Amino acid sequence: MIRTDRPKDIDVYYNDHVKMGIIRRLQEVKTWNELMGIQSAVLEAIDNERLKEAKEKIEFEKWKASQEEIKK
Repeated sequence: MIRTDRPKDIDVYYNDHVKMGIIRRLQEVKTWNELMGIQSAVLEAIDNERLKEAKEKIEFEKWKASQEEIKK
């Protein structure tokens, strides 16, 4: 049981819980084709997350530049 009210800690706890469930189910996968399909899905999810973070960073930098222009 987690003993915190901080949303970030709660998110980490539940995300880790979900990851462990995935790992337990992954142990049941037996064939090469199934493993390669899972690997492709995981790599695609990681790429999507990286692209999302890069897009957010670019948008933040644009916003930051616009705020600096307003201050001048």
